[in-house]
Amino acid sequence: MELQRIDAGGGWRFWMLLFVITLVMPVLQAGADQSGGAVEVEGYASIVGGRKDQAREAALQNAFRRAVEQVVGVAVESKTVVKDAELLNDKIFAKSRGFIKTYRILSEHAESDAYRVKVFAAVSRHKLEQGLDDAGLLIRKLGKPRIAVVVLEKNTDGQTAPGGTVETQLVTTLGKRGYALVDRQAMLAVEKEAARGNGDHTDAVVRAAAAGGAEVVIIGRAEAAAGAAVGGTSMRPVQVTATAKAVEVDSGELLASVSANQRALNVNPAAAGSEALQKAAAELIEGLHRQLLAAWNKRLTGLRTVRMTVSGIAAADVSRLQESLKEQLSRVENVHDRGYKDHQLRLELEISGSLRELVDEVPSVELGQASLVVSGYSAGQLQTKWLSRPAKGGRGK
Repeated sequence: MELQRIDAGGGWRFWMLLFVITLVMPVLQAGADQSGGAVEVEGYASIVGGRKDQAREAALQNAFRRAVEQVVGVAVESKTVVKDAELLNDKIFAKSRGFIKTYRILSEHAESDAYRVKVFAAVSRHKLEQGLDDAGLLIRKLGKPRIAVVVLEKNTDGQTAPGGTVETQLVTTLGKRGYALVDRQAMLAVEKEAARGNGDHTDAVVRAAAAGGAEVVIIGRAEAAAGAAVGGTSMRPVQVTATAKAVEVDSGELLASVSANQRALNVNPAAAGSEALQKAAAELIEGLHRQLLAAWNKRLTGLRTVRMTVSGIAAADVSRLQESLKEQLSRVENVHDRGYKDHQLRLELEISGSLRELVDEVPSVELGQASLVVSGYSAGQLQTKWLSRPAKGGRGK
């Protein structure tokens, strides 16, 4: 009998546990869906001419739009949503149904003059990011870094030609995707110089890119080699091997590295080479674009280091400034002192978000009888000036 009582108690506890799980699991699942691009929204539409069926469909479409709007609000900054409202409407919101993976109607009802429907919709982040990418909004979110492109290309005749097929296609496609590109003329001299040698010209290219105002430089090589005619025919194959890497100008950090191998067949080796080079360029673009977005998005969501100089500051004010930066700037997580000489302070800041956002915050720092002014900035660097203000009834330092 005792054993039976234990079994009965165990069974009771089992069924209670099962009951609790059935209650809790939907809540946990909803939480997981929310983080993965699924949202709960309500759609609304007016009933015109007594057509509840049309109003229901319109309310459902309105719910889809609201679901996509919510996920877009997470993907891009609110100021981007406001500034590019018309572009988002044309490219994204007007096509909301296409971004919905699945949906579940939670409730619906008709009012006297309107129809309401509440849904739980899963938005395809992959399709949405593609849409935002096509509209150039992801690049805008990242501050449209200025990019220089240098590709040394060797065609089937063995001659190295700067500004060839691969470079032209990279520049054209990246421009269409919203990248800010440095004038190609600024890079021609270094390309021609690099074409004369066979060594690694990365340093020279990076210096030239910096002089042209670039923040990132894409350095590549592409070589087309023609083979013998195939099977006794006049068709000749051409094999193209191409590589490219994206380097941050200021820090020298490698942001992306890709390679491509493509082949084409034609009676004219030059035509086959051009076709294979174009296919290689398309492959390089996709790899570079994907890796650059990943690297930059990681910076926006993680911490990065910015070197900051403060000119005109007295030694007695150094500690006060460092504390103020940490306490008042939301983007600054930590401040490291890297030296002081001749009234110039060198700091390293660990920041979240972008450098541009930090620059916008700097003027808000409260320093009593002094202010901090941004005098310049570039990738990874921020230059500021310490300005003392005269106190009432006295003179400033």
